[in-house]
Amino acid sequence: MNGKPIYEFPPRLSRTEKQAKAVHDLQEHKKMRSNMYRNIILGAVIFAIAFLAKIVVIKILLMLISLGNIIVALLLYRFYALSRDTDLYTRIYGDGFEHCQNMGFSGKKLFVTVYFNEIEKSFQDNHGRMVIKLKNAERSSFTVKDKRGAESVFVPEDETVTLSFADTQSKLKLINDFYEQMKYPHKEYNKIDDEADDYYTEEDMKWDRLHKHGL
Repeated sequence: MNGKPIYEFPPRLSRTEKQAKAVHDLQEHKKMRSNMYRNIILGAVIFAIAFLAKIVVIKILLMLISLGNIIVALLLYRFYALSRDTDLYTRIYGDGFEHCQNMGFSGKKLFVTVYFNEIEKSFQDNHGRMVIKLKNAERSSFTVKDKRGAESVFVPEDETVTLSFADTQSKLKLINDFYEQMKYPHKEYNKIDDEADDYYTEEDMKWDRLHKHGL
């Protein structure tokens, strides 16, 4: 990529800002972990109560509720941990962008480098993810890295890759400012010309000094 990033996530922070962010993240992590433990304990209590129930249907229902509560608590905590992953990034340059995202709950990460001149088209799917169709991609690259750091080449099926952004602003930057380079469908809205539609004349101004437009 040429030059410095036009947009970068996460943004570069000063030492003071990094310290403040670290304190805030630690507090948020403690809060989420506390909620997880609370829900697990609640699930265990419900599971214990299930053994006291004499009716089989109620016993099974309480057990299902208990297990469901515990599973949801673990999934929410896992999702939170992934969403707070500090290794994720998006860097937009004049000729393309670099991006890193998680691959589900596997712990693997997808590292993407896309050049604008190799994009055939792009759009969003029903889940708000960016779908990019490449054409004769030579410089664009895709690499998968697992938890141990082992790397492997990722080959997009039909030269199409789906990207999810940890930072919504990154996607909006591409859509709004680089829609031509991204070959993204862009709608032009009619602009209202205030001067042409201004029915409040100078003569009206003389009689309506409070600018109430005759109301």
